[in-house]
Amino acid sequence: MRPAFVAALSAGILASVVCPTSRAGVVELGRVTLDEGNVTALLETTSQYYVDAMRALIDERYRDDYRAIRWEALEDAMRDAPVARFEYRFEINGVPNVRIYHAMGGRSLGSVAKSVFEGPTRPGTPDTPTSPMSSEDEEGLFSRRLSSTDEVAADLADDRFYADFDEINVRASVVAGDESALGSFVVDGRDRALDPEFKALRAIERDLRSGTLPRGGSIYGSVSEVTCASCQYSMKRFADTYAVDLRVSQVYPALPRAAERELLASGSARVRGGQLIDAVSERPLLATDLLNGAREGQVRRSLSPRAMGRNFKGTPWARRSFQLGPIRLPRVSESSMEASPPPRPRGSKNPTTGC
Repeated sequence: MRPAFVAALSAGILASVVCPTSRAGVVELGRVTLDEGNVTALLETTSQYYVDAMRALIDERYRDDYRAIRWEALEDAMRDAPVARFEYRFEINGVPNVRIYHAMGGRSLGSVAKSVFEGPTRPGTPDTPTSPMSSEDEEGLFSRRLSSTDEVAADLADDRFYADFDEINVRASVVAGDESALGSFVVDGRDRALDPEFKALRAIERDLRSGTLPRGGSIYGSVSEVTCASCQYSMKRFADTYAVDLRVSQVYPALPRAAERELLASGSARVRGGQLIDAVSERPLLATDLLNGAREGQVRRSLSPRAMGRNFKGTPWARRSFQLGPIRLPRVSESSMEASPPPRPRGSKNPTTGC
């Protein structure tokens, strides 16, 4: 860190220690359905950090050619993993400051890449709608609970691939829960310690406890999916323990039916390919559809075999016709109103929580 920043931060930490607060924090959860703000653009930026890190990891560890189904497994994993962005806002000597924690759900990128490129696969095609990973691999990646030490070590091994983070934008790495006030749970067969919002909370908690951050701040967060009950409990626990207010926006996968009918009846929207789109610009109206399309574009621009200068195992690119190439999909943050190809259809998601 810069010396001036460290000095000012130390002064702020000292003040927070001398004058602790005993009030409990407040947790506010909001819904994001229509793309009316900058939540989708911010989450797209978070996703890009992880896509870039995965590319660096593959360049170093997996330089061979692989079957098409393995590349699709990578595409699915990087596109569909939930992401979260939590801002911790605080003041130092009356000057506003912020540190932004970025997180992606699931196990470390190294563990994902190992399962994709080294694990067994079943027969399939590049358009196979279900995961090309074996059921054992999926259980290992998402369900089996490893020790905190193993999780932290696996995550730490990937640290050097995250070259774009700095003092303000930091990665919410996996944090051991030995001294944490936040307990994690396995719900519906999934270890909720690997949810991105939980990772972000644990990382902020670590920095508050170590004195890297002063207490007395507030958190403004956004998550690419609906938070589960266990993570909502952790937010409340965090607010009560550290007297921090949390305001978190959740991206919901669907509009209430009445609201959708109203948009369609007014003529301002129509349905195309299962998506609700603007009748004039033909851009997706739902934040979740726009974000999914942008993330698919990120993966194809950076992680497709063509983008990485690779061939499918035993087959040159010239003989392939399916769409795993880096098709240009507009970023959410771009102002262009031109229509973009809709993302590949995927199974509908239940708008209720994951728990």
